[in-house]
Amino acid sequence: MGKSYRGRNQATIHCHGSDSENIFVALSDIYVSEATWAKLIARDGQQIEQYRQAYENGEEMVRVVLRPRFDGGYNVEDGRHRVIAAKLAGVGFIEAAII
Repeated sequence: MGKSYRGRNQATIHCHGSDSENIFVALSDIYVSEATWAKLIARDGQQIEQYRQAYENGEEMVRVVLRPRFDGGYNVEDGRHRVIAAKLAGVGFIEAAII
């Protein structure tokens, strides 16, 4: 299960896996296009709201899977709903696997 933190100042390596590395990533470094954001809110707003409440309540969530972008930051491979919910909840960092 993944964790998120509101007040962390930097990403911290959490654990290592065979194909990926789990770290805490600043949500500001994760890219979700405005079109994708709008589409998911319109289509799956209730699910995103449930995730937002879970983040605000400090519940553990499944880690997201990210891929580094050529120009810096990360694209979301798995977990767009969770990333949007965490951003809406004001979470600073989210646990992720980098592939």
